[in-house]
Amino acid sequence: MRTPPLGHSGPVDGLTFSGGVSEFVYGRQTGGFGDLGQFLGAALRHRVAASGIPLLEPAAGIRATVIGASQYTIQVSGSTIFLSPLDVVPLRNVPVVAPDLSMDGADLDSAGVGAAVRAAITRHDLLDAESPVALAFRWGGSATFRRLQAFCGGVVEGMRSSLERGHPLVLVSDGDIGGLLGLHLREDMGLSIPVISIDGVELREFDYIDIGSLIPTSGAVPVVIKSLVFPASAAQRV
Repeated sequence: MRTPPLGHSGPVDGLTFSGGVSEFVYGRQTGGFGDLGQFLGAALRHRVAASGIPLLEPAAGIRATVIGASQYTIQVSGSTIFLSPLDVVPLRNVPVVAPDLSMDGADLDSAGVGAAVRAAITRHDLLDAESPVALAFRWGGSATFRRLQAFCGGVVEGMRSSLERGHPLVLVSDGDIGGLLGLHLREDMGLSIPVISIDGVELREFDYIDIGSLIPTSGAVPVVIKSLVFPASAAQRV
């Protein structure tokens, strides 16, 4: 899903696997971790056996191929974020979805926002997730009451399956809109659900984030981003 399909059409001398799932492929790990790793490993081993291509085992396995090298931390300013209640954080390993939203118009379509959010959650098979889901978006245009109302209403409707499970509403934007959205959800819409609305962070689909506890002296929160694609300024943030 991240790269183009393999273009090699010649013979294959052998296959090796690395990463967490490879522990199941090679039978070095037997117990599961509550995810699909065990089943994916068994399916890969079956497919390789059926293909007739030799399965080669490296001398040393690598459990974490990417994630360990792709974490970086930023500190989000406390002046434009919203947390309610304050003990809603910390959160760890929150999957990120980025719906296809058009923010160019003078008005926003609440139903369209909700449909885009649901489509993104469905695409990642997170409708019945047992953990919160972070909604990443790029805000555009003015922050009028009507636009805030349409956006927040659509988001709440689109994430209803997650919210009904008792998970907090987690919003992450790249602009200075986090505080306004949080206040609108709480004050204008009267929602009592836990809300985390932070900004100044650019996220992509397939990212995962950790959101730390509020730092009392600065009102900021640390955010750890686990990404397979770095923004250009990531090296400066490590």
